[in-house]
Amino acid sequence: MKITEIEGDLFDAPDGAVLIHACNCLGSWGGGIAKVFQNKYPAAYKIYNTHCRTLLKQKRPHTLVHSQTNDSKTVNLPLGTALIIPPQPQDYSSSSSTRGKDKKKHWIVCLFTSRAYGRGVSKPDVILENSVHAIRDMRKQLEEIFESNEDSQEWDGKVYSCRFNSGLFGVEWKASKAVLEEELDGMVGVEEVVVVRPEGEEE
Repeated sequence: MKITEIEGDLFDAPDGAVLIHACNCLGSWGGGIAKVFQNKYPAAYKIYNTHCRTLLKQKRPHTLVHSQTNDSKTVNLPLGTALIIPPQPQDYSSSSSTRGKDKKKHWIVCLFTSRAYGRGVSKPDVILENSVHAIRDMRKQLEEIFESNEDSQEWDGKVYSCRFNSGLFGVEWKASKAVLEEELDGMVGVEEVVVVRPEGEEE
């Protein structure tokens, strides 16, 4: 598995592509690239928002074992997990009032790496450790999808990602990239992660 970094627009990824970004657990896509996700995929946003609100009410704990120290801590879901949202018809179908072709069908992966946002954002080392567990969960779910989905035969072996955690969460990209590289090594069905940064952003 290799990571390729390119300059461009993440949302230009091919039809059927998987798009990865990091999320808070409070149900908000209110800033940064998450805001763009909300504008482009409102139906997917509703699924994410409902998922977060439901778990916030339930306060369901689960245990995370630190990847380096083996210390365990209890946190509430969905922190340290991933939500994979299939393409939603409302997001890719052109309405009768809108002329033009249907939009691309994109799968959206939400990595829950910080409990909150703004002043409540988790510390960088905590976000990175949460990323380990969220990426592991994403890997498990994607491998199951690849094995069971009839369309997986047409899969090109690529997934697409922004430089997650590096925007409003304030984590240096090379640290998150290292986690991604390690946790996806040898993953079934994925040969390449294409990381797309906006035009003009430094490498």
